[in-house]
Amino acid sequence: MSKHWDRLQAQYHLIRDCLDGEDAVKDQGQLYVPKPEGMSAQNYTHYLDRACFYGAPEMTLRALVGLALRKDPVIKLPPRLEPMRLNATYENAPMQVLVEDMVREVATMGRFGILLDFPADGASANAVPHISTFQAETIEDFSTGFVDGRKVLTRVHLASDEQWEDSDVTYELILEAGVYQFRRFIRDQHKTRVDVGENHIPTINGKPLDYIPFLMVSHEGLRPEHVSPPFLSLCKVAISHFKNSADREHAIFLTASPTPWVAGSIPANKVPTQIGSGAVWTLPEGTEVGMLEFTGAGVAAMKEIMEEKSETMISLGARMLSSTVNRNETLGTATQRTRSELALLHGVVVSVEAGLNRLLRLAAEWVGDDPDAASVSLSRDFIESAMEPKMIEQQMKLYLSGVISRATLHENLQKGEIVRADRSWEDERDMIDEDGGDISPIIGTREL
Repeated sequence: MSKHWDRLQAQYHLIRDCLDGEDAVKDQGQLYVPKPEGMSAQNYTHYLDRACFYGAPEMTLRALVGLALRKDPVIKLPPRLEPMRLNATYENAPMQVLVEDMVREVATMGRFGILLDFPADGASANAVPHISTFQAETIEDFSTGFVDGRKVLTRVHLASDEQWEDSDVTYELILEAGVYQFRRFIRDQHKTRVDVGENHIPTINGKPLDYIPFLMVSHEGLRPEHVSPPFLSLCKVAISHFKNSADREHAIFLTASPTPWVAGSIPANKVPTQIGSGAVWTLPEGTEVGMLEFTGAGVAAMKEIMEEKSETMISLGARMLSSTVNRNETLGTATQRTRSELALLHGVVVSVEAGLNRLLRLAAEWVGDDPDAASVSLSRDFIESAMEPKMIEQQMKLYLSGVISRATLHENLQKGEIVRADRSWEDERDMIDEDGGDISPIIGTREL
């Protein structure tokens, strides 16, 4: 592995620990908080235990995913792919859960791998493709090349959870002589590659593929390139804040309790062994007694540093989470401002949607269904935009006056979050008919 890959792995590990919280960070011991010189192992354990980790990364991510999925994704699948709605992945996760996982991973790590494949037991006539997912850490290596003037993946190495004779199995997806092939290999004790199992050439309708059905999704698009993890800066500040907390808590522990001192020539049998209101000290004449108390500004300085870093974490996360409308601005102005401030989130949503749509179209082609009927749409409305009653009344008047059609009225109510975004006007009309209702007395008797 290259030094660049080792650095990326360390960054991924750091982000994972910060998202997992205080226990995960403390479990890494000196990886994040070196032991002060001269401190014993036991005292270091107490030193680390007293520190407090501020979970800003996890709180920011939770809010970020909440904004991205404020509205449920609209999932449309052709009949042959309908089983993927509830079993989209190799682990049988529903499509909606897959969307949430992708948003979370791309937003934090800046990379997520998705591979389209058929079940391992073969592609029968009724088989439905599934999507295998790979976290950033498992995408160990990749190469690209130009095929028909387009830059594409020609080789990918993926870590797996498989074992072969107590060794970890690595998957190799490779485009060789224009044919997609799937291989497995391990590394022996000398780090030499040893292929295991058979070389597999996946086929669709009896023909091999001339592309690798694997995508690397990042917040910057679907290009197979290295990108910096979006949460790296926030997590680095969180770790630095944690180090300061360990130092400050240790300083307070050492200086918080006043310590008595005695100066003078005291016989061994007269040395005080107890302190408190019930203890009497009998000391020789001329002996001096006092209390050691901390009076410096060092601990206060540590507090100021920690407060500065807390503000830095808030600043780093604030732009991701700013989704409010100022009192004196219109909804349109707030929407434009929010899109600018939520550039990361917007990039994540666009890339996740594009990646899933590309694989779903491929899946539809593989099973001989309509690719245009397969799609996933994620909302870009990251701020509340519920239509006010007065605006609803105005929409009704526009319809009654013949300015807009009933279908347009329905679309406007969808945008105003009055009607579900994933329900078409035709579906809504059918539901009204099934309920025995009739909206014509309410909004007019004109037909479309």
